[in-house]
Amino acid sequence: MTPLTAPVGITVNTSVTLVALVTLSAALVFGLALMPRPSRATITWSVGFGVAMLATYVWVAANQFDSAPLRALSSGLIVSFEPLLWLGIRYYAGKRPLWPAAVAFVAIGPALLTATSTTDAYPTVFRIVFSAAAVFAGLSAWELFRLRLSARDVVLPLALISSAFVVVAVFGIVAGITGVGSAPGDELRMLRDINGVGILLTSQCAAITIVLLARGEVLLRGGGRGGRTEGDGTVLRARLARAQRQQDASWSLLDIRLDDPADLQEASGTAVFASIVDAFHAHVLAALPAAADLERVSDVQVRALLPGTEEAVRRELRALLQQVSEIEDTGPRASVRVSASVGWAGAAASDYDLDALSAAAADAATLAQDRGGDRWERAGALAR
Repeated sequence: MTPLTAPVGITVNTSVTLVALVTLSAALVFGLALMPRPSRATITWSVGFGVAMLATYVWVAANQFDSAPLRALSSGLIVSFEPLLWLGIRYYAGKRPLWPAAVAFVAIGPALLTATSTTDAYPTVFRIVFSAAAVFAGLSAWELFRLRLSARDVVLPLALISSAFVVVAVFGIVAGITGVGSAPGDELRMLRDINGVGILLTSQCAAITIVLLARGEVLLRGGGRGGRTEGDGTVLRARLARAQRQQDASWSLLDIRLDDPADLQEASGTAVFASIVDAFHAHVLAALPAAADLERVSDVQVRALLPGTEEAVRRELRALLQQVSEIEDTGPRASVRVSASVGWAGAAASDYDLDALSAAAADAATLAQDRGGDRWERAGALAR
């Protein structure tokens, strides 16, 4: 989210508009994404919007009391949205959550700006914090462009506005060096004017994209959709905890994904694709042993925790891939063969930690799809 700094020239009406729109955006995310689709992704995004909403209230208070520290604090809170946005996207995509980087920024950025707000170092510190936030914005745009969705235009507005943040950050650095856009005694004047518009645009784009991702979009490749998870991992975590207590290294996690769902949906149509999805889940359930614990992550992804020796797991994988390949695409333009890819990770190798295990299996499943699909890959091992 484009940051906001000491906007002395902003009118009261503009302040009210900003507070109203950011609050509305937060309400949309809370009510339409978090409440009906609670997940790590939607929780993280909601925290980000809560921080942004708080920042707008602090900004109004800062203008009311003409307080430089409060203005600096509001700026730090606003830019803290970017790392939280990025972290939520990684949760949504099923990737390893690099949360220490996001938490460090949220803790250090606002504190640093507030502490230097009345010193000559503030413009320099602000540009450093601003640039660091722009790195997260760029990473968010990168992650959004890499998502494969049934409708890619859903993420395009937020991806573009995040990319624009990077451009503004570069401009801010150049302006700081050359003095372009600064007024006597006010080095950040141009950035303030840009930020007043940027915060309004970003809050709206982010809210719309997040709600659509959480409620309607199918992630076609690269991880689970945080908004459509059926099960929060409680069963899998409990099973892993028992295996760890007994030092039972025979358990493995499988990340099972339908191959080329975008092509399937285009060739078959929406109704037939829905039947293929149902058949995919039914075949996975039928192929795995009764002792396996399954979690439906999305329409095109299932996680399964099952016991067995390496040879036994290989037999299960061969049977599973064969089962899925027997699903028929009966659409009017049926020409795409149905298949699946599987990532396989041993529980003991990840110290029975579900997050680490899921990330390892997800990377292996992605590798299997990159190598053509209809195959399995084992985490940390050479391709079979």
